[in-house]
Amino acid sequence: MKKLYYRLYQRGKAEDGQSMLEFVLVFPVFMLILAMTFDFGWLFYHQISVENSARNAARIACVEYTHVALKNDGTPYEEKVDGDPESGKYQRTYTLDAYKSVLDGNLTSSERVQQMQNLGISDQERRILLQVQRTVPAEFDNVKVTVSYSEDKNYTPTGLETYTPASRSNGDVTVIVRGVHHAITPLVNWDAKPGESRMTRNLACKSVYKVEENLTFRADGNDGD
Repeated sequence: MKKLYYRLYQRGKAEDGQSMLEFVLVFPVFMLILAMTFDFGWLFYHQISVENSARNAARIACVEYTHVALKNDGTPYEEKVDGDPESGKYQRTYTLDAYKSVLDGNLTSSERVQQMQNLGISDQERRILLQVQRTVPAEFDNVKVTVSYSEDKNYTPTGLETYTPASRSNGDVTVIVRGVHHAITPLVNWDAKPGESRMTRNLACKSVYKVEENLTFRADGNDGD
């Protein structure tokens, strides 16, 4: 009887040890899969949010286009951005953090107007950037907004007198929202280049809209009242 009890007792101890060993081996794999599921879900959520942000900003830019991405003399900006497939087109890139003072609503109307003049942006541009600020995730860092109008590439510096923002209604507006997504596992940025962090991933979403004719803009290039 004692021998039978001893054998059963020893078998129970062996099974307890086996279960503990299985748990120790499986638990890290389970946690890794759980973290990957959460991380890729978080990435997908940010991707959708940034896509919506670019789309909403483009909807504003396609209507309020007479004072967007233009220099003080009314000529379009032209920027060369390394690694940007749109580089070479007339465009302007806005870094969201640089315009927080006129986006956060802490200024009076007169102070905001003065600050926008100092920053070199119009109220139309402020509304586009405000839409992006309100719709991108709070954890999305280093947000940049690029705005370009397809008809601006037909502008030539020698023909300044023939250029009017009203011609933009013949083409499209492209809005690209870029930023940095922060991950919790290095697997999200599995294809990171040498020197890049595997705990972050750059996201860029693009939206193109047909520019609508602005009926309040007269043919002589002045705003109609």
